[in-house]
Amino acid sequence: MKRSIFSLLCILLLASACNKVPMDEERALEYYSNTFAYNIMNTYYLWKDEPATAREITDWDTYADAIEKVKACRYSADRWTELYDDYTPFEEYIDLSGLTYGMNISVYYYDSQKIQVVAVVRFTYADSPARKTGLKRGDKILTVNGETMNKENFSRILNQLYTDTSIQLGLDDGRTIRMDAADMYENSVHTALTFEKDGVKYGYLHFTSFTLDACKDLETAFAQFKADGIRELILDLRYNTGGYVITSTALASMIAPPEVVARKEIFNIDVYNDILSDEDEDISYFTPEISYTSKRTGQQMTVKPLEVNPGIEHLWVLVTGESASASESLICGLKPYMDVTLVGERTSGKFCGGSLIKAVDWFNSVEKNKGLKDFDYDAARKAIPLWGLYVITSRYSDCNGVTLSMPDGIPADLDGKDKPYEGISLGDPSESLLASALGAVKSAPAGPFLTPVENPLRHPGFGVLLH
Repeated sequence: MKRSIFSLLCILLLASACNKVPMDEERALEYYSNTFAYNIMNTYYLWKDEPATAREITDWDTYADAIEKVKACRYSADRWTELYDDYTPFEEYIDLSGLTYGMNISVYYYDSQKIQVVAVVRFTYADSPARKTGLKRGDKILTVNGETMNKENFSRILNQLYTDTSIQLGLDDGRTIRMDAADMYENSVHTALTFEKDGVKYGYLHFTSFTLDACKDLETAFAQFKADGIRELILDLRYNTGGYVITSTALASMIAPPEVVARKEIFNIDVYNDILSDEDEDISYFTPEISYTSKRTGQQMTVKPLEVNPGIEHLWVLVTGESASASESLICGLKPYMDVTLVGERTSGKFCGGSLIKAVDWFNSVEKNKGLKDFDYDAARKAIPLWGLYVITSRYSDCNGVTLSMPDGIPADLDGKDKPYEGISLGDPSESLLASALGAVKSAPAGPFLTPVENPLRHPGFGVLLH
């Protein structure tokens, strides 16, 4: 958005109570978490003026459960705005950093009665503990730390993959794998390769997340695509749940027709609420050059999308119900300018973007801008040091004002299914979803009866578009 997220200050909740009178620890947590959440929702929330939301905001109890109150305020179409008492897992998920085993899984029923549950490895990240143990796409995990999974306990058991620092996995082929989590960055430019079919050179890119630090790796991949002379690109976003607007703009500028990028035409239009927007909308443009600050190193980085743009003639995008947010806005923004074919299943339907606002940063900004006299900012920061609110601030659209993913996702042009249990590597032309794009669908090999679990494990940050 044109304005800094902290450039607008509002009156703090119950200002009459905002003095330096000491309060006990529990009441301090309640008071300051509500002070923070109320002001964010009342200023930045896209749907703050919708009648039901406006009533909830007006009727805000200073000592309510702030996390539940934010959920109560959400507009009916909003599944994403959420207050966290520790934003660290959210941030690590978005940035693909922190302690991890470096693997991605799908959850299936392992029998026709839908009782036993199995976790199937979809892919592993380079240099990760999972990759080093030999885990690969198609491996089936039956037990975690000795526990067998079923429909009642699988969520609790699998959560250990994201909380424990060491793990033991039992596979259906009899192997037992032990590994320790590593503090690492998972490179979201997972697979980039070139192949030829029927005289046409294709680039294939499996891209797992729109992390900020992916921009440089995307530039490297597209430089190779351009050197290889690809004419069509297959962009695999089947597991990509979102990320940063900057990264989406950079990738779009590497894919769009070069003349569109050179002219800096409109990529996305973002519409905000009346308080946030200067002119009711903000515009993102295709761009020949983008600068950003690396999350990992803090260094200023520059990528030049136009220099590596291969001038592709057709874009194929592999999608599922997990293709969300930045993935959908990328598709939406490119479609007016080029031939785009979606292969797979309807996308997630995350048609809006937001910001993760950290309580400490917000209190610092209010204090710096002298938002309220005699307010105990030190106590506020101490009471809720890791609280943060991911708040939906905008709805995106293409250059014509069309939001393809609203309200329930973008339908695929060609049907296809992701079948990780087949064990065929991503990027292999015989892999089910890629084969669908190439018009060479094959029958699935014999194997156990596998049906996706209806409510799989979700992580903080699923379906995020970050400004």
